[in-house]
Amino acid sequence: MKAAAATQAFQRAIEAYHAQSELDPACPETAANLDGHFFQKAWIDTVQWHLEDEIRRPDLSGPEVLALKRRIDALNQARTDAVEALDRSLQAHFQPEPPPASAEYRTESLGWALDRLCILQLKQYHMQEQVARGGEAAQVAQPRMEVLNRQSDVLEAAIDALSAELASGRVAYTRYEQHKLYNDPNTNPALYGVK
Repeated sequence: MKAAAATQAFQRAIEAYHAQSELDPACPETAANLDGHFFQKAWIDTVQWHLEDEIRRPDLSGPEVLALKRRIDALNQARTDAVEALDRSLQAHFQPEPPPASAEYRTESLGWALDRLCILQLKQYHMQEQVARGGEAAQVAQPRMEVLNRQSDVLEAAIDALSAELASGRVAYTRYEQHKLYNDPNTNPALYGVK
């Protein structure tokens, strides 16, 4: 797996979202394969990005803010679920057998590294919009765009290196699951304690 392929799928989803006019549309692709996983992940992030923009509008009423906040929370959980599903799929691909005892560990799973790469693609897309505005917006955005481009290049290289280490068996695939207690009505006291 090459990070550039993930980047292309992320960018394709971001472009597809921006080619339509709905704020919170259903994702047009399934996670039938790795490319589909990447597309869905980016779609979730892109919808959430735009809802995060929307919730900051000063003209929204309390019920509108609450509805957006709840939708953002659901998307945040969907994002976590998507990364964890991606990690399960990647772990099955890279390590169908338990790793040797001598395998090393990394502080981040491949899925969460790809999550950061996806968010970087969103930042680049929206920063480029600011560059395209011209004037003062572009003056502020252009150096930021250069930083984001460098970060994306470095992160792609790091993901490729981690993929190679996983494929060699030198590094153990470790999934880091979030277990978000606040989204579960069985583990959030504010939800299970409601009378």
